[in-house]
Amino acid sequence: MDGVVILVDNKVRDLNSAALIAHHIRHAGIECHLEPLEAYRAVLAAHKPSMIVFNHLTASHLAAFSNRLHEMGVLTAVLPNEGIAYSDDDLEYSAGRYHRNAHIDHFFCWNEHHRGALKRHGFDDQTRIEVVGVPRFDFYFKPWDAIVRGPAPQRRSARPRVLVCTNFIFAQYHGLPKEATDKVFAPWIGKVKVYDDYQAAIDVHWRSRQKLLDYLDALIADGGFDITLRPHPSEDRRFYTDWLESLSPEQRENISFDPNSSITALILNCDLEVSCETCLTALESWIIQKPTIELEFEGHSMFHRPEHARNNVPCGEPSALPALIRAQLENVSPELRERQKRHLQEWCASPNGDSAKRLANVVIEAVKTKRPADWSKLSASDHRRGWKLKFWRALGHAYHYDPFLTLKSILFKDRYKIKKNTYAKSIRPADVERAIKRFAIIT
Repeated sequence: MDGVVILVDNKVRDLNSAALIAHHIRHAGIECHLEPLEAYRAVLAAHKPSMIVFNHLTASHLAAFSNRLHEMGVLTAVLPNEGIAYSDDDLEYSAGRYHRNAHIDHFFCWNEHHRGALKRHGFDDQTRIEVVGVPRFDFYFKPWDAIVRGPAPQRRSARPRVLVCTNFIFAQYHGLPKEATDKVFAPWIGKVKVYDDYQAAIDVHWRSRQKLLDYLDALIADGGFDITLRPHPSEDRRFYTDWLESLSPEQRENISFDPNSSITALILNCDLEVSCETCLTALESWIIQKPTIELEFEGHSMFHRPEHARNNVPCGEPSALPALIRAQLENVSPELRERQKRHLQEWCASPNGDSAKRLANVVIEAVKTKRPADWSKLSASDHRRGWKLKFWRALGHAYHYDPFLTLKSILFKDRYKIKKNTYAKSIRPADVERAIKRFAIIT
């Protein structure tokens, strides 16, 4: 019996949940490999899998590849990294409106909205569509919380712990050459209306990120909170480190910067979470009933969704934030709690800790009952990519490692900025080994 390959996009956001799914699959006696997203073609010859789990198949080259996999007898599955699409445009795009020719054997949705859209686009005929919720939310429940929580960090004081989560991903593209940003946004231009003027969205994130510092300054000046600043895994961290270095030693005593820890652990150990407009970290906080405040910026439709915002306490003025935090720590409206619960039910299938297990059970059944793949159809290019993956893995690198990237980034900073950031978020063999070992504590 061949194994399963799960392609991992972002190691900070996605690796733990992929490792949890792999844990369940391996418990059934089936090998499960975790590889970087960029190795999607290389895994074919390197692992000869029964199934490959993608994060999407909405690009034309991926749709074509899925059909080749089908011809060979390799199953394809999709588990989205981001499965909430509030706008119709986003929902239709994520449901394959523009690439209906993709062959998908199994699609794992976060919610019924996505499943309904997939059915409208004809995937119901060839695809087993399952609503499984959000696997990475399993870590808010026992026994999986022990994997990520660790010992609670020692309190620096009796002050409340406030977690500030940022998500100004597009700000990093500000000032880059148009040909570079066109390439980044090409998959959505002309398909999702809000992306047609993506430059406006970049500018909004650039300005909003700067305004965030006013909110942080207000919290630091108040002196009543232990603040943890957590950027989105895809953000440019240098903006925040440069700002932190500008603070005085007295100001730095009230704030810590944590870009790498599990977001689940940070939320579990905080007293209140602050998010920047629409952000999934707010939903995660609702699961364990942490108070949440949503910072308001320019209300751009790409970043602000009213159906999400109504479940948080809004704050549009930096000077008002400290008092608002104290008020929410004292009391959260029962009506607000009920709205949050309904939102989690509608968009995340009421998280209860079994999402990864439900998904893994479907994968296990599919792999055990599938027809054997025809590996004689592997091409010379397939074998070359497979050997490349094995070679770089043996040296501790991801498949798309470029030994000259650091030098290129120094000489041509703007040209290689996106490529450098892409590699930085990729999983390496040591990352996977550490993630898998964490599950040894679960018997």
